[in-house]
Amino acid sequence: MRLIALGVLPLLALAHCDFTSNSHAAEDSMFRPDSVAHSSWTHSIVDGDTLQLDLRIPHPQEAGIPGVIFLHGGGFGAGQRNRGPHVSLLDSLAASGIPSASISYRLTMAGKGFGCSIPTGEKQRAVESAVEDLMAAHGWLQASSLPLPEQWVVMGSSAGAEAAMWAGYGQASSPFIGVVSFAGAISTTVPMPHNPAPFFGVHGLCDPIVPCGDALHRQCAPGTPGAWALCGGQCWAERMTLNEHAAMFIGVCSGDHSVCNSGMLSPKIRELLIPWLRSAETRRASSTQFFSEEGSFQALPAPCPSPCQ
Repeated sequence: MRLIALGVLPLLALAHCDFTSNSHAAEDSMFRPDSVAHSSWTHSIVDGDTLQLDLRIPHPQEAGIPGVIFLHGGGFGAGQRNRGPHVSLLDSLAASGIPSASISYRLTMAGKGFGCSIPTGEKQRAVESAVEDLMAAHGWLQASSLPLPEQWVVMGSSAGAEAAMWAGYGQASSPFIGVVSFAGAISTTVPMPHNPAPFFGVHGLCDPIVPCGDALHRQCAPGTPGAWALCGGQCWAERMTLNEHAAMFIGVCSGDHSVCNSGMLSPKIRELLIPWLRSAETRRASSTQFFSEEGSFQALPAPCPSPCQ
């Protein structure tokens, strides 16, 4: 049974607040909040599993700037909402005036793995379970009396990006105005929605775990239980633009699955992501860019100079 927390007055055990000053605002943003309020809340309880979210709320807030709901990676069996490279990314977004909620969700594959021996149906159910918890968190945010945005973009890394893409494109309807994926993918069987939210994808072009193109998860042999056919960041961006929908794709030449982390830490990628998040006009534009992962993600001409080894 799921219990959704609708109130916003916290029990001391469920929430804590502090304020930090803005010390590392992104260079490409004209807006500089005076401070960022940090707080943690329980967004739902599922079968005894307490699921929380960490808020970063810039003060003052700009009208019309959407918030970001972030889902961490970890193969649906590990990972934390408050540890990892996404913490630095969300701090950077807050310093540029973008609120966020980093959420926990049920880790239904803990102790099982997420490889080629796991049936594709079980993998898909893990994604859908995370999306259920994402939607509960979104409902909590919408019902809260805290000073929060009316609109939200869903963002994730690796497994979290798979959940974000399913939430944005795999359901009958989606409340999100944008989807950001760091090395995520979605089942190839998902049809293109009628009016999909803009897509921002970052993916290593040589990712052997979650393919950037149209390929099998973890390079599983055809016919094995876990041979899950996926459409990764580049594949989905191409499908979006082919259907005249907005998509920005950043391909990292020779990049592997570690781009799910290094991409979030790259100042170059943040310089593209922050304006995309802040501006509806920017989100409506489509583009494809290629970067080298060496050093600080330098822009490269297309196509990439060398194939995957």
